[in-house]
Amino acid sequence: MTASGAVARARAITWPRLHFRRDLGPDVVLAGLLMLGTFAVHDVGYMFTTPFWTDEAWVAISTKLPLADIASVSASTPVGWSLLLRLVPGGGDERLRLVPLLFSAAVVVAAYVYVRSLPWPRLTISRLAAVLAGLAGLLTPSALARDDLKQYTADAFLALVVLWFVGRVQEDASRRRLLTLGAVSVSGFLFSAVGVFVGAAAFGSVLLAALIGRRWTEFRQAGIIAAGAAAMFGLIFLVLYRPGIPPGLKTYWSAYYVPIDRGWSACWSFLRSQGEQMATYLGMGPLVVALLLVAVGVVTLARMQRPALALLVPALLVEMILLAAVKQYPLFDERTSHFLTVVLAVTAAIGAGGMCTFLWRLHWSAAVVAAAMAAVLFVTGDGVRSGIRSHSIPVEDLRTPTRFIAEHRRPGDVVVVAMLSSWGFAYYWSSAPGGGGQPASEHVESNLQRFVTVFPDQPEILVATDRTVEAVDAVMDQAAAKAGPAARIWVIHQHTLLSESAAFTARARVLGFQAHTEFVDSLDLLTR
Repeated sequence: MTASGAVARARAITWPRLHFRRDLGPDVVLAGLLMLGTFAVHDVGYMFTTPFWTDEAWVAISTKLPLADIASVSASTPVGWSLLLRLVPGGGDERLRLVPLLFSAAVVVAAYVYVRSLPWPRLTISRLAAVLAGLAGLLTPSALARDDLKQYTADAFLALVVLWFVGRVQEDASRRRLLTLGAVSVSGFLFSAVGVFVGAAAFGSVLLAALIGRRWTEFRQAGIIAAGAAAMFGLIFLVLYRPGIPPGLKTYWSAYYVPIDRGWSACWSFLRSQGEQMATYLGMGPLVVALLLVAVGVVTLARMQRPALALLVPALLVEMILLAAVKQYPLFDERTSHFLTVVLAVTAAIGAGGMCTFLWRLHWSAAVVAAAMAAVLFVTGDGVRSGIRSHSIPVEDLRTPTRFIAEHRRPGDVVVVAMLSSWGFAYYWSSAPGGGGQPASEHVESNLQRFVTVFPDQPEILVATDRTVEAVDAVMDQAAAKAGPAARIWVIHQHTLLSESAAFTARARVLGFQAHTEFVDSLDLLTR
């Protein structure tokens, strides 16, 4: 037997193939229990009753605007995400948060399935590692904070699904599996903006692994399919993403871009500080511990003869750093990098599984005890304990003042809405008893989303088109002209600047109105 043959045989003995379909009953139970844990670690009642805050409100109102407007009002939200929200059945204004909650549960299952499908040397270790991965997807602090109406849980789910499909390609690099990987990546881009980044890292890793292994047929097929996927990514971007991308998005995320214009020292300081912050989102202790576990996970994947998966995780990390360097995507923000946090956390769980494999050689009990200790230390960590059933949604309530106006307004009353209050007001007004009407979008250049919501069939509702003193004066003058001698003006204002609030107060005084506060920092009633 040649030396290379001996090495191959040794690897085969060390890492025998296990079929995921074997004895699925316990896996269904374990994955199901972990999935149900999603509805325990998140305060579901809180999620379905807490009013939408500003960042959620412009997503929520997209479900009530005409379908033809969806591309222009989606801003940084994928169009597919807005379409999914429209499919949520039932009543309750905050029921839309069901979608991110279900994706949170799906992340847990995807983490379990991905890690369980890897070729572990023993069935018990396979399940131990899969449970650790499920716990990572369930309990990382960034996951526990995902109660809001945003697409970040879908980002994490897609990333894990792509990892799983890359693993399937490693088992059998057939054209069908490569096409499936491309189809999943491209279709996922409709619902997750990071799908293009994960897809690029996936195909790049598959191509590099095939090149290193000199598998030229696989390399050629993967290259052709990757080129086709890139074309589809570009088409989707141009048609569905580009129309809604705000010009000021780079400025908004400037603190999360690698400062390459300030030199290597500033870049290193940025990466170190942001990395330490990222470690808190992982909930696995200091940064060095998290990096060590991730590194062991990468080595474990390599020993499993899964080179593309081993390459994918560091490739994705490097890709996101480079994108932040060229100011295309923020790096290590808790929300926008949640998908990366989950990928790293699950890879760390694979690393823990790899260490359990080593301990199994000493005695099976050592591996089981080590896995149990890892789970306990993770679950009892400060970041995890403080995040369970936490109430992380910012406190901004436009539902209460909007319904109050609907109940108490009189004929001839005028409603003035501050610019960034227009989305939440319109969302709750359209379903409020005594309110109602079909909202519409009006293009503006003065906010990041580039639109406000108005009610064309209700001219008594006026919306400020900017946060400046001039814009406030203009909308207040219109309201005063519409209001009769005995009419009243309701001013709904939230998420405002101090100068903006002062401008409303000052203009009301100039116009001869007295202000009566109905809800502090939300609603004033102006009378003569």
